[in-house]
Amino acid sequence: MRGLRVLGLAVTVAALAGCATMSKEACLQGDWGAQGFKDGEAGRAQSRLDDHAKACAKVGVVPEAGPYFQARDQGLKLYCTQDRGFGEGREGNSYAGVCPPGAERGFLVGYADGQLVHAAVSRLSQAESDRDSADHRAEKRDREARGVEDELQNPKLNDEQKRELRDRLNRLRSERRQAVEDGRRAEWAARDAEREVDDLHHRFGVRYGSW
Repeated sequence: MRGLRVLGLAVTVAALAGCATMSKEACLQGDWGAQGFKDGEAGRAQSRLDDHAKACAKVGVVPEAGPYFQARDQGLKLYCTQDRGFGEGREGNSYAGVCPPGAERGFLVGYADGQLVHAAVSRLSQAESDRDSADHRAEKRDREARGVEDELQNPKLNDEQKRELRDRLNRLRSERRQAVEDGRRAEWAARDAEREVDDLHHRFGVRYGSW
């Protein structure tokens, strides 16, 4: 049934363009066992073979479903482990629901642990980025304010020009204060996130090793 489905799909999409999952050379080589193992080890869904069929239809090659799926099952044995689940979750990768029931429970335990790490590290990275951005903004406004202060020393300015410069100076000083406050909040957030990441290192380090 799988072979017929893939054959029908290949004929249907032969004239369609798309994102090729296999090169012309790989299609012509036809090592469907190796391709199936590779896709299984990467945790790709069964529909990946449909994508290969689309790519290979351009050169008149129809995938061999039997060898592909047999080898894919072997590749899934490497993917569907708790350690791999942790790695996938930590990297923020999605899970396509490919693991068999017997192995999926362990994979999902690791995946959930990895997601905790990914979320904490993402929060830390975002907080550090926000802090750096706020610091840069504060420094820029400070430089601009000093420049306006220098302009105000010009004895040739009329009252209107002085008023405009003072308004600008007040605005720059206000924006600098806001940037400093934003940087302070981001620094607090970064410290909280860093403590969380450290806690997760201690919590998961024994089980999953360094990461």
